[in-house]
Amino acid sequence: MVLGAPDTGWWWLGFVGWLPWLWAIDGQTPRRALALGQLAGTLVMFGTAIWMTNLLERFAGLSFAPRTVVHLLFALLQGLQWAGVSYTIAWLQRRTGRSILLLAPLCWVAGEALAPHLFPTYSALLWCWHPVWLQVADLGGVTMVGAVQVGINAALYVVVRDGFRSGVNRAGLATLALLLLGTPLYGAARMASADAMSAAAPHVRFGIVQGNHGIREWSRKSTRPAVLFRLQAQSAVLESQGAEVIVWGENAYPHRKVLARSGGADFPESDVQRIRRGFQSPLVFGAITADPAASPYAWNSAVVLAPDGTIGDLYDKNYPLLFGEYAPLVDPAWYLANVKGASHINAGLGVSVLRVGEWRLGPLICYEDILPRFARRVVNADVHVLVNLTSDTWFGSSSEQGQHLGLAVLRSIESRRAMVRSVNAGPSAFIDPSGRVVRQTTVTDPDATGAPTPVPDGFVVDVPMIDPAHRTVYAWSGGLFEGLVLLGLVGLGVRGRLR
Repeated sequence: MVLGAPDTGWWWLGFVGWLPWLWAIDGQTPRRALALGQLAGTLVMFGTAIWMTNLLERFAGLSFAPRTVVHLLFALLQGLQWAGVSYTIAWLQRRTGRSILLLAPLCWVAGEALAPHLFPTYSALLWCWHPVWLQVADLGGVTMVGAVQVGINAALYVVVRDGFRSGVNRAGLATLALLLLGTPLYGAARMASADAMSAAAPHVRFGIVQGNHGIREWSRKSTRPAVLFRLQAQSAVLESQGAEVIVWGENAYPHRKVLARSGGADFPESDVQRIRRGFQSPLVFGAITADPAASPYAWNSAVVLAPDGTIGDLYDKNYPLLFGEYAPLVDPAWYLANVKGASHINAGLGVSVLRVGEWRLGPLICYEDILPRFARRVVNADVHVLVNLTSDTWFGSSSEQGQHLGLAVLRSIESRRAMVRSVNAGPSAFIDPSGRVVRQTTVTDPDATGAPTPVPDGFVVDVPMIDPAHRTVYAWSGGLFEGLVLLGLVGLGVRGRLR
């Protein structure tokens, strides 16, 4: 399962990766299945999210031993999903006599839908670069992809198991054939439909700017002008290539707490804090904004700068990163004083739309692009395109960046909206409404010892502006699929008890 993550490219392990786990828990007592599931989940999460150790070194300054312990605790917490799913499968097997062929995919969906996560993880990540297998997400969301994956594995498992024991498992063979043939056929049809819709839609040329600045350069007052200059220079280059809208990354604008949160305009030409220099296109950029009269703490915002220099719409990040951008249950002042690199920001109060001319942009800041329920709310605010501003610089150059981008792919499929991502040190990307990563930049690590002088990157891309009224089944129904699965599992448990 670890080797199936996107940074390895062994995506085909998604067809067989669950087999050892299914073999281990099949027929076990619920308590033993719980322990085996916790072991499996912990190992999977420890290996897949090994980038956490790099984060803990940079963010909290932890040495090898303590950061390994913290990462192990993180893996144990994330592994609870596997433990809960394993326990439920074993419990329902004993209670109802139902086959693991039915129970495994249903329980997996329940686990992905209900498990609380610091960093949400979905098994669909294994297929993120092969979108033909992901298209069922427009029906039931990312968890329906997980149902297909575990369904294929469970069908293969019972076919092999019963082939050694008692002969052919016809239900398993039929399920395996249906999923292996039906899923890509549906995917190809839906991708063709999405491509036709994209071709017929009006297009806007977006310039995606990647400043390639690190946390250290962005944090020092003396080097902030250099960060801003590179963003401006790259914006001018992309505008000369035809960009009609420019996008900078999360917190890319290096001068903090200086912008008005409502109204206001760009700074004068003589001011070092001036946002626009050398280009005229409308700009969407990330900035730290503040209002001392409203709160002593700041907001992580996405801001529109109109061509006339006025500050337009503003969106505040709704989901600050736990421990990185806020700490629960403790005084923020104490937390900021005692944790290296920590910050505390106010959470936004809901979905907002960023208007650029006639176009309605759906903003997602940082890991909000891996939150399917929140992204659905953004899409249902009638937007033409999704815009993600991200900074993954804390993770260095690691597997985290690929996993983050891979999970973001599902948001485009679920909504049939293109997504443009500006990531401060990469990979910035353009994802089309079929879930293809059409363009992406290289990941850099500007904070690494001996890193070369940063050079900005970026590209111009034609982005289809999908009709804001368009809704997929998932955008319309939301958690209906997950709700039906949960209701079915409850029904199986109750019926088993009555019998």
